[in-house]
Amino acid sequence: MGAPVVHVEVRGLDSERLRTFYRDMFGWEPDPALSIGDYAVLPLDDATLTAATGPVPQWSTQSCTFFIQVDDIDATLARIERAGGQAVMPKQESPPDFPAKHLRVFTKFVDPAGNVVGLVERPP
Repeated sequence: MGAPVVHVEVRGLDSERLRTFYRDMFGWEPDPALSIGDYAVLPLDDATLTAATGPVPQWSTQSCTFFIQVDDIDATLARIERAGGQAVMPKQESPPDFPAKHLRVFTKFVDPAGNVVGLVERPP
């Protein structure tokens, strides 16, 4: 298998309404041990796939992003940019107390069609 999708996030202006919607429609019950503040995270599949609802980033009124796990974010971004994509945020690290260890190092890019996609670095 290539690089797996390991995280999905759905964000909007009213994160509480989103959280309620996804709980009522699909049974997505946030795990307090994985969540931080208004960013509600839950495991979807034996903790190798997680989903989250939360407040919208400053650059949008809503967003739905999937995150692909790669071995090296910097090398992957270089290939993405050569292929017509563009990084939209610098590589970042989650706070040390962030419980979802598979989401420790991450970034986002725009593909050639304008879709925002996330990358996470495979944990050591």
